[in-house]
Amino acid sequence: MSVMDKKRRILIIGAGASGMSAALSAAKNGALVTVAEHNSEAGKKILITGNGRCNYTNTFVSPEHYRCNDKELIGNVLASFGYDDCIKLFKSLGIEPNVIHYRFDESGYVYPKDGGATALRDALYRGCLDEGVSFLFNTDAVDLSINKNEDIFNTSIGEFDAVIIAAGSNAYPATGSDSSVYPILKQFDLGFRPFLPALCALYSKSPLLKELKGKRVEGSISLVIGEDKTYTAAGEIQFNEHSISGIPVMQLSGYAAGALKEKKSCRLIFEGNSFEIHRTAGFDRAQCCSGGIDTDEIIKETLESRKCSGIYLCGELIDAYGECGGYNLHFAWASGFVAGRSAALGK
Repeated sequence: MSVMDKKRRILIIGAGASGMSAALSAAKNGALVTVAEHNSEAGKKILITGNGRCNYTNTFVSPEHYRCNDKELIGNVLASFGYDDCIKLFKSLGIEPNVIHYRFDESGYVYPKDGGATALRDALYRGCLDEGVSFLFNTDAVDLSINKNEDIFNTSIGEFDAVIIAAGSNAYPATGSDSSVYPILKQFDLGFRPFLPALCALYSKSPLLKELKGKRVEGSISLVIGEDKTYTAAGEIQFNEHSISGIPVMQLSGYAAGALKEKKSCRLIFEGNSFEIHRTAGFDRAQCCSGGIDTDEIIKETLESRKCSGIYLCGELIDAYGECGGYNLHFAWASGFVAGRSAALGK
């Protein structure tokens, strides 16, 4: 085999949705792929998405459904791996789609027709194995001892031509989401915005909540930040004794989290009633997070780090997140696809 024909060796940190997508993409593009995962199995967080049903994409995937400072990056990723590409990929793995339409939303939420999240996770994992991907479980990122020497990454498990960091965010820490990858981000000077909970319930001390406890009401609800910013969403709103939830509130929660961090006042307005918000749900009850690697530091076309060539980023680690409806999982597949292909081709 000539030097030109030599297969590139790719190390992927994280065997979640974006990590396995990156592994499959890199392997299909001729790379030798090793995935390091600190859990004892792959795709643990996938198993709980959609309460086990796994809303894995949406018929209306487009940049407008994402919260990100760089919509061009989102656009590039989705152009490389859109709705049709997602359906085709999972069909090739044996997952047939089931499209469901809900009130207050013109888009179609896509679930596996049979088997739910477990079937999808298992199909993706088998697909990686069929392409020759190697998995190292119970392996923490810091134990890899990654160092770069010219164009080669030297690690405790061998040498690699590129590293894809797909370590996820802090959402659902019970599934293994933690801060164990932070030392590597710091080592390679990757600018990072602290994670904040997103797509979660909002908490209020309003005495009116005791009267509304247990009620589910369809309608529009608005979030007012300070006195000049208002965001509105519609759907089924759920009232609990200390919090307000439901998809429309979850869609607004990321804005609230950012405002609260900046010590700005937040209140939800529903049918003339005002609910002062004092906190969001914690990471353990958040479907995803805002924050992550600053998009200014990522090459839009390839998802390679601008500061350290050979390092690629994907999934929840990037400072971008989607609305409820399958958009976050789609971004995981799409960004993983781009990062894996780019790393395999050396672009």
